[in-house]
Amino acid sequence: MIYLDWAATAPPDRECLDVALNTAVETFGNPSSLHTPGKKAASVLIESRKAISRILDCASSQVIFTSGGSESNNIIISSLLLKGKAGSVVVSAMEHSSIHKPVGLLKQRGWEVRWIKPGADGLIDSADVASKVDETTALVAIIHTNNETGAVQPIVEIVEAVRKRSTVIGHPVHIHIDAVQSFGKIEVNIAALGVDSASFSGHKLGGPRGVGILFLKKSIPVLYRGGGQETALRPGTENLPAVTALVRAATKGVTSLQEHYDYAYSLKQRLVKGLSSVPSVHFIPDRDVVLQKSYSPYILTISFPPIPAEVLQRVLNDRGVAVSTGSACASKKHRISHVLSAMGTPEETAFSAIRVSWGKTTTEEDIDIFLKILSEEVGKMISIFR
Repeated sequence: MIYLDWAATAPPDRECLDVALNTAVETFGNPSSLHTPGKKAASVLIESRKAISRILDCASSQVIFTSGGSESNNIIISSLLLKGKAGSVVVSAMEHSSIHKPVGLLKQRGWEVRWIKPGADGLIDSADVASKVDETTALVAIIHTNNETGAVQPIVEIVEAVRKRSTVIGHPVHIHIDAVQSFGKIEVNIAALGVDSASFSGHKLGGPRGVGILFLKKSIPVLYRGGGQETALRPGTENLPAVTALVRAATKGVTSLQEHYDYAYSLKQRLVKGLSSVPSVHFIPDRDVVLQKSYSPYILTISFPPIPAEVLQRVLNDRGVAVSTGSACASKKHRISHVLSAMGTPEETAFSAIRVSWGKTTTEEDIDIFLKILSEEVGKMISIFR
């Protein structure tokens, strides 16, 4: 099987799994326990937190271990329900479902949701974001690297615009980013970005599932209650084996970040060039922008109207190629992506869209075989669905 759905989950790194197993066997104590095995586990947890803080360029006290990006996002969104009265939130219309759906819950509870639509290129305008901020705004949430199009938002510009607006109106605004598709793939320096919180996931870069990170600049009241672990922001006995495996995956990712980035970009160039000769291909965004540096080199969305995306995905799977019809968290009931709709993508094109994503072990041969199979199948299917 040629696996081209790395944006959904990366194949696990065996070294990271070995780290998890060794931790589970050798450091099995509860980090909250006061005996020797517990103290040993607590020490490993402290060192793990320090390692992540060095990678993100933040204080170790600002690193909260969670079950993944979705939980990290939900912690931030749900915390607003503890405020005395409903206000407003400013959110990009291209968010992952773990932001998009919790924000819908806020709306049900009386909050005003001000959506920021991107341009046809999938990029957000910082001035547009700032213009939506007023005295009622509690949160601005912007996905860093979009999980469907790979668009990398200008977070530094957005943060500067929002901070300037906040100074004018005399009202602080919490800025949150979903950086799940960025972590270990493109540079994520928290100090440079200037955000208040950010979410990360382990399994997108070869770590285990069920572990992630919430960067939080300053502590906030949260709905969770329990034993007080993770500074009471995410109580519950820490999954230390997964945490240590995540640290190893993140460390490996940032150590070889530029090397892997350049390789991924070369694969994207090869893919785009080959796709240009496939019948009926549409690039989302357009072909002339997807290779720009404002897009992840690991993700590409393409469409072959009028072929339904689900049909093409199944056909490719039968030929030994795994791709996605969009976000894995929303693909079981395929419908037109809210991300593509927000970009103004024509309905027929959005309905036919598939996402191709790759990683460090993807080969040029994998890309070439995929292109050959895709060309053969699309050529046969176009006449059927027209």
